[in-house]
Amino acid sequence: MPRMSPDAPHPTPSWDDAPAALWRTGLGLCLFVILYALLLSLWFIAATPPVAQLLPGPAAATVLMLFSFVAALLALELVLRVLHGRGLVALTGPAGLFWPQLLRVALHVLPVAVVLTLLPLPDALTPVRHLDLAPWLSRLPLALAGVAVQIAAEEFLFRGYLQSRLRARFGHPVLWLGLPALLFGLLHFDPAGGDNAPWFVLYATLFGLVAGDLTARSGSLGPAMALHFLNNCIALTVTSFPDELGGLALWHLPVRPDDPALQAVIPLELGSTLVLWLAARVAIRR
Repeated sequence: MPRMSPDAPHPTPSWDDAPAALWRTGLGLCLFVILYALLLSLWFIAATPPVAQLLPGPAAATVLMLFSFVAALLALELVLRVLHGRGLVALTGPAGLFWPQLLRVALHVLPVAVVLTLLPLPDALTPVRHLDLAPWLSRLPLALAGVAVQIAAEEFLFRGYLQSRLRARFGHPVLWLGLPALLFGLLHFDPAGGDNAPWFVLYATLFGLVAGDLTARSGSLGPAMALHFLNNCIALTVTSFPDELGGLALWHLPVRPDDPALQAVIPLELGSTLVLWLAARVAIRR
C-alpha cells in the first residue's frame, strides 16, 4: 500500500490522550478481551437453546456464531466509555461522510462482486445445492442481519479503534496500517484449514490492508464496512464451506477447508480482493 500523507482524512475523532498513549491502547485491548470472553460465554449459554429450537442444526450454528459478535460490540462499547469517554458511534467518522460513502461504495462494488462470483471454478470445486430457494429466502434477512453485526464488530475494533489509535501515535503506515491488518489476519488462522491455513491468514491480512487503506483515505468506516459486508454476504449466504458458518448458504463447496484443491483458487481470491478494492477506491473519489 502507498504511504499516506500526514494530512490524509482521519477516520475517527481526535483522541484526548496525546498522542494516543500506547499503554491506554494496550489496556483497552486487554479489557476488551476479558469482557468479550465473558459476554461471549453468556451469549452461548442464553441463546443456544432458543435458537436451536427455532432453526435446524446447521442454520442454528451459523446464526449463533454471527450474532455472537454482539458480545464484541458491547465489550468495545464498554472499553470506549470507561477509558475514552465516548461510544462506538464516534468511531465511524462524521455521519455526513459515513452513510453516503457506505452507499456509494456498495453500489460500485456490488456489480463487480457479482461478476467475480460468477467466474467458473475448477471441476473439483463446483458448488452443490445446500438449500432450496424458499427456505433460503426466508432465512436471508436473518443472515444479512447477522453478517452486518459480524462485520461491524470487526471494523469497529480493527479499523475504528486499533488503527486510529496507532495512527494518532505513529506516522508510518507500516505500523498503523500494517499491524492491525496482520492481527486481523492472524485471528483468522484456523487449524481445520490444514496446509491451507496460512493462505487463509494471508487473504485476511490482505483484506485488512484493503479495509484500512479505504478507511484512511475516506475519513470514515463507511467504505470498509460496505466492502466487508458484501464480501462476507457472498461467502456466507451464497457459496460457503459445509461447516458451522455455512448453514445459511444457498450453495456449498464440495470440499473442506483443508482440501488441497482450494489452492488452485487462492490467486483468484487474492486478485478479486484487489479488484474490489480498486472499485471502492473509484467510488470514494467521486
